[in-house]
Amino acid sequence: MKQLFKLRFLILILLFAGMSQVIISCSDEETGEDEYVGEDAFVLSLAYQGTDGNFTYYTVQFDDVMNGSLSAIGKGIDHLGYYTFNQVDNKIYATGGFELTDIIAMKKNTAGELEESGGVSSFSNSLNDVIKGEDGSLVAIEMSNSSDVVSLHRINPETVSVQDSKTTAVSNLTDLTGPSYSGMVQAGNYLFVSFYISDPATFATGYTDKAQLAVFTYPGLEFVKVIEDDRTGPIGGFGTSSGLIKDNSGNVYALSHSNPANGYSQFTNEAAILKINSGETTFDQSYLFDFNSVTGGKTTAHLVYLEGNKVFAEINMQDRSEQGAWSDSPLKPAILDLQAQTVKYIDDVPEHSGLGRKLAATSLYDNGYVYLVVPEDINSYVYRINTKDYSATKGAVVEANFTAGFFKL
Repeated sequence: MKQLFKLRFLILILLFAGMSQVIISCSDEETGEDEYVGEDAFVLSLAYQGTDGNFTYYTVQFDDVMNGSLSAIGKGIDHLGYYTFNQVDNKIYATGGFELTDIIAMKKNTAGELEESGGVSSFSNSLNDVIKGEDGSLVAIEMSNSSDVVSLHRINPETVSVQDSKTTAVSNLTDLTGPSYSGMVQAGNYLFVSFYISDPATFATGYTDKAQLAVFTYPGLEFVKVIEDDRTGPIGGFGTSSGLIKDNSGNVYALSHSNPANGYSQFTNEAAILKINSGETTFDQSYLFDFNSVTGGKTTAHLVYLEGNKVFAEINMQDRSEQGAWSDSPLKPAILDLQAQTVKYIDDVPEHSGLGRKLAATSLYDNGYVYLVVPEDINSYVYRINTKDYSATKGAVVEANFTAGFFKL
């Protein structure tokens, strides 16, 4: 099963790598008058494929991402293997996949240089995700198709060591085989974990008639219940880890799309966003953000909470019936208003392929702007998106197979 899981990841990576080949020359293209120059404030995790087919990730600082070219060759902290990245406060956490079970923290030292910090913890399975709890702890999850338990961990962010862990039998969540992780948020006294059902042997998704998420206590990590809603389909999808987001008021929003482009073999219900009001553990039956009525059949597998009622998204511009399996494309960035239930596209950014990854890790929201690396026909470029007027400015060319993380320290 692990080999099939690895193969599926490699298919996604190679599809993207073919569209975003490593650039061997620099660009002097002017990108406009607006530019942000910091003191190595920006940090990108860039992936490069070797002749053996394996990828190495380099996490590198840059003081300017809007001019010239960005390359990690010969720079930064390197990690061999498949890694995902998340920023929490002043650190970036790299968690291994493809049978890698470690977590590595990176931060700036007193000289302003990136360094690995804290201890390194190993787990029974790869960590699916790492988020920040409201008490300051990290919360990590193991939800593997090869395991009959779900393991939750509270991790000390300074020492990167496990504070406490709890396991829950998969049979508490579902009597079906193959629950797959799709998102996690912690709000108030609860931890919410969304999942969908994917056959461990074929990855077929034969159960798409309802949304499901598991509720745990926090900080106790004790299983409480599973809540369901049949107004839409499963929450989240393969690889994107954005099935759940939380706003500043503690309300939780659950994204359902059932996109073939993000791992679904079928869809039976309309795509929509559901809501769990702050302090509650049931879906709000008066709230339904129906994508079909707003976008005319377009969906999204990618959400990043900005502020207020606004969310940054990558909208798939093909109807679900036309989407290519595992393609994560063609995408167009947009700003969603969760209260007004509107979608405003960023017209200055071309349609592009995605990474099948967590958008909160591969984009950066900073001071009213979203920074995003967009693959075009040959090269990839940074785009800085103004979330107030929905305009965008084209920035530096990125010399890498793909971008695995975009941060600012």
